[in-house]
Amino acid sequence: MNDVVEMLAARRAARAALDAHRPRAVVISTTTAAMLAPRLDVPHAVRLDAPARMNRPGPRNAALHRLERRALARARLVLPWSRAARDALPAGAARAVVVPPPIEPSAGLEEARERVAVAYVPDPKAKGLDVLISGWAAAGLGDARLVVYGLDSGWARSHLRRTGVPEPAGVEWPGMVPAPEFRAALRRAHVFVSGARWEEFGQAPLEALADGALLATVPSEGPFEALALACVLAPSLVARSLSPADLAAALRAAFELPEERVREYRARAAELLRPYRRGAIQETVTREVVPALLGEAP
Repeated sequence: MNDVVEMLAARRAARAALDAHRPRAVVISTTTAAMLAPRLDVPHAVRLDAPARMNRPGPRNAALHRLERRALARARLVLPWSRAARDALPAGAARAVVVPPPIEPSAGLEEARERVAVAYVPDPKAKGLDVLISGWAAAGLGDARLVVYGLDSGWARSHLRRTGVPEPAGVEWPGMVPAPEFRAALRRAHVFVSGARWEEFGQAPLEALADGALLATVPSEGPFEALALACVLAPSLVARSLSPADLAAALRAAFELPEERVREYRARAAELLRPYRRGAIQETVTREVVPALLGEAP
């Protein structure tokens, strides 16, 4: 029902905009907004973080999948955020050009790092708070601290009680904080850790890599863009499964990584993140997206 409401609202908004303006091209944001969009007599693209067939799977969503196939086939371009989302597009979709949100370092990399792991858990169920906390406890990292952003301590502890997970020592719950404060924490942290069962694009893990933190993660489902990078950078920091025991092994590997290897990791991460920098994204838009929509040379 939420999807239906959003589809109808998007169609109404699109019609109002087209009555008021005469665009040469249109970009529709989200696959849901495109599903019942009015027919357009100008080229259009659909921008999405993940197709419905990926994040709303199964027979009960068959109607959404049919609407999505039709909408993405009508478009001139599909603009997924990630390679995982691109690979999950339905057959017959228009040509895809990956245009991620920009990921930039928040400041110069800091060499001195604290024995701290940072996590971002705005949704304790989807982001696997129980897996994260159980894995942290099992890692047995002594005086190291885990700082979990995204939810307050009351909500977190209530979820842990429901899932039967005791809270270990050394966990802090600063809640939601301004972005500069979060990025400063990433610059000081040794590692960013994720126990997410499902991850969309994964902005926070990519920001962590940009700010020089290691990435220890479970193999989350979803269009998790940082997962492929993590596997290239250090496979030992990627858990073999969603289990706390495997996440604990990845955490121990992260804190035991030799300093020389840590420096190599950071340098390689900076190279792998170049396509996500604003300049590289702008070049993609200029060379591929604009000419396809407007029929002009860059």
